[in-house]
Amino acid sequence: MKFVITIFTILTSTCLTSFSQMRFITIDNTKIWINTIGLENRKDGEPVIVFESGAGTPMDNWDRVLKGVSDMAPLITYDRPGIGQSGPEGETATIKGVSDRLLTILNYLKVKPPYILVGHSLGGAYVRSFAVYYPEMLAGLVIIDPADFTETKANRKLPFLDIGLSKKTVDSLFIKWAKEDSIRNSNNPNYLKDIKRDVLAMMRNSEFKEIQHSKLPNIPVHILTGGRYDTPLKYRATEFNDSLLFRAKMKHRVERWTEVIQSVDKGMLFYSGDAGHFVHYDDPELLISSVRIVLQDYEQLKNKIKKK
Repeated sequence: MKFVITIFTILTSTCLTSFSQMRFITIDNTKIWINTIGLENRKDGEPVIVFESGAGTPMDNWDRVLKGVSDMAPLITYDRPGIGQSGPEGETATIKGVSDRLLTILNYLKVKPPYILVGHSLGGAYVRSFAVYYPEMLAGLVIIDPADFTETKANRKLPFLDIGLSKKTVDSLFIKWAKEDSIRNSNNPNYLKDIKRDVLAMMRNSEFKEIQHSKLPNIPVHILTGGRYDTPLKYRATEFNDSLLFRAKMKHRVERWTEVIQSVDKGMLFYSGDAGHFVHYDDPELLISSVRIVLQDYEQLKNKIKKK
């Protein structure tokens, strides 16, 4: 693929030594809106923190943590195509394509590894996927209330059984929801195009096979999650107690996520009872502290390797 890159820069001072540099870069005719802080002061070999937002979420959702994080390390945020100020997707998105585009941005900025990727929701699955394709470039991962890449078609039904629904009822509900999705898509003249663009749906249909078949590199890996039930009323299920289902899902996810962080030497799981899905907005100090620990643990691992 040929990439054509242009740049428009707005400089906004955030402190005496670091600048927030917001600008457009154009990749294959798609404008990407990015922000960098502290790259001009980066030390040799210092990790750069790269933020990956959730589905449909502009990069300003990270604003409450930028000051705290930029005091520790240089950072980058950006809007994926079709989100915020970035232009529409130039071609069908794929899980590897998202990783490749991020790497293209980093290469344009001449930002060499190592990277600490921080991803929220769908972005959490994306940064875990980056570790599939480019593990050697990573110094750490911070995964915030992710699209659950440990979920399979079998364990997806377990929380429904936990809240007292019969297997027959659960099977009927899943069939009903699948039919409703099909009708909704067929009423959309662009539904085939939309389905192809729904990366999360593709990952779920394949049971996140790219991730499940790939071992994490031995780097610091943190998973942060919020325990507050905050689903908007219009999105809550009517066939059962949606709050109870949330609790049941959380129980199973925490169990599976514990296995994820136990697969590396420096893995941690953080649960914030006061935070909802946007943990970094509701509890910004938790994310800032997580990044601080990842930076410290990466240095320890790096020094340990040097001594061998």
